[in-house]
Amino acid sequence: MVHLRSRLAAFIRQRRGTTPQRVFARKMGVAQSTIMRIENEDQNVTLQTLEQLCKAFHVDVGDLFPAVDTIRVYQPPLRRGLAAAATIHEKQVAESGDDQEPDLDKA
Repeated sequence: MVHLRSRLAAFIRQRRGTTPQRVFARKMGVAQSTIMRIENEDQNVTLQTLEQLCKAFHVDVGDLFPAVDTIRVYQPPLRRGLAAAATIHEKQVAESGDDQEPDLDKA
């Protein structure tokens, strides 16, 4: 599964460009600290904030989460075998361009 925080952060950074966070946030109708935390992937974004971003950008909610080149798989905290399989899968995806989920049962 791809980290949604990373995808949203990339979208915001790309759309903001060289505009200072303070100015951009004011246009979005959110606090500058909210934009900073989203870009740093530290913010749990509320539905209200997503709606504000959609209105400001004139996009659908799905557009806020663009596809990324590599897939990062959530790694379970205590099961090292699955974490190793996820790392191997990320490397294979980067090399092959295949975006399917790993079949961890075969690992």
